Amino acid sequence: MLSRVYLWDLVGHDTSEGSLCSGLGDDLAAIMRNVEPLLVKRVGFAVRIVEAEPRLSVLHLGAIHVPTGREWLGRRDIHGGAYWEASCRPVDPSVAYRLAASKDPGAVAG
Repeated sequence: MLSRVYLWDLVGHDTSEGSLCSGLGDDLAAIMRNVEPLLVKRVGFAVRIVEAEPRLSVLHLGAIHVPTGREWLGRRDIHGGAYWEASCRPVDPSVAYRLAASKDPGAVAG
């Protein structure tokens, strides 16, 4: 069984700031504990953590990270702490297009 890794990204308060810092780890709880102080101190606006599996690319024979569909979004709450929302997204692009089309009848699906 392949080990899971977690890619995280701290984004700024403004879109022009982009990504403030990012990283990779194998312990979800440790990543959450380490980035929460950045949210509480208002260093960044939100943290996105994506679960992925390491794979070997057939194009260039290098390591890549393939998302599993599980992700977490962390934000600062009104009580001075941080809260996390877990979500599951489809990883197959054709499924994602069908879901978007079913929510908006005017959307163009491929």
